[in-house]
Amino acid sequence: MQFVPILDLPADRQARIRHLRNQPQVRSFMYTDHEISEAEHANWIKSLSGNTRQQVFVIMIDDTPAGVVSLSAISSTHRTADWAFYLDTALQGKGLGSQVEFWMLDYAFEAAGLEKLNCEVLEINPAVIKLHQKFGFSIEGMRRENILRNGKRIGVALLGITKSEWQARRPGLLPVVERLAGHR
Repeated sequence: MQFVPILDLPADRQARIRHLRNQPQVRSFMYTDHEISEAEHANWIKSLSGNTRQQVFVIMIDDTPAGVVSLSAISSTHRTADWAFYLDTALQGKGLGSQVEFWMLDYAFEAAGLEKLNCEVLEINPAVIKLHQKFGFSIEGMRRENILRNGKRIGVALLGITKSEWQARRPGLLPVVERLAGHR
């Protein structure tokens, strides 16, 4: 598994990301669940160029895009950021999410120089909330009934982890992630 900056990929692989993002199971857990058009996707890609507040990586498996992991709302002043990821639905449930989370935590607290990492997860996605907690994230709050989805109000869990919390948790998770990577 490799993590490649999206802007370093050729246009055809960048376009493949739109198809992954438009999978119904992926869209169902996003703030916006409409189908992304080619023009909207192209505008998003264009907005990343020179954007110091966002970094987007494509998860590549055997030279094929398998998902996206990103940092957003990057603050160099406070050394904080938000993060999110999604995977091709055909690859979910196979331990890849754990590998992605481990990589992002290492990247955020080492290469990106952050001190705090935050994320938001729709309450209808308890598996990802539990995944984040397994890696040391704490639930810091809940935005109750924060978004409207199919006529229903849905809450959003707010989670966060500090660099020192990750450094304490990392040694215990390393063997688990290495085992998962070996079974791919």
